[in-house]
Amino acid sequence: MTFIKTRVTSFAMFLVLAVVFPGFLYSQPVPVPQGAKCVECGMTVDQNSKFAGEVITRDNKNLFFCDIGDMLLHFRANREKMKDIYVRDYTTGEWVDGRKAFYVLNKNLKTPMSWSIAAFIEESAAKKWGNPVDFDSAFKLLR
Repeated sequence: MTFIKTRVTSFAMFLVLAVVFPGFLYSQPVPVPQGAKCVECGMTVDQNSKFAGEVITRDNKNLFFCDIGDMLLHFRANREKMKDIYVRDYTTGEWVDGRKAFYVLNKNLKTPMSWSIAAFIEESAAKKWGNPVDFDSAFKLLR
């Protein structure tokens, strides 16, 4: 009987955490704070930039990036510390899961650090700008 009480209590605690702290189950991007600095280059991150990126670390810290290229560069060197990745869809400006996005390198894109990389949630939209690649292949876009 004690075993069942322990299980029920543990499950109840899990539910309380999930309701009170939704980030307990999964994380979400937060708005870029005023004056946030890019973790990779130190430049101020434009709160409305379609090229901004956000990474949530395994210890739930939000890291902001001025350019998708800077985010990929930082992620590549610190992969084991990273939990969630978010980028802005170039078409809509909405935050999307960076692992599900398609990435395009197009020299006509003027990005903050001149990486010229944009992210798209729809592959068809990405194709209008170039040859789309998935997240794992996006690191090859870094020069």
